[in-house]
Amino acid sequence: MYKAVGWHSQNEYMAGNSLADVMRKLQKEYPAPKRTSRGMSTQQIYSEPLKIISVKECSMDEI
Repeated sequence: MYKAVGWHSQNEYMAGNSLADVMRKLQKEYPAPKRTSRGMSTQQIYSEPLKIISVKECSMDEI
C-alpha cells in the first residue's frame, strides 16, 4: 500500500496498491495543465510538494 501525502501538512492526497497505481490516480485527479511554461512546477498543480510513502498493513505501534 502506498500513499501520496503532503510534504508539510501530511494530508493524504491519494492511496493505491502500488507506486504506479498512486501516480496514475494522481494524474487523473489532478490533470496537468494542457500548456505548461518552462517554469511551471508541481507547486501550481498541488498546493504543496508531495511525497509517496510505503504503508505496511500493520498497526503503528510495531514500527
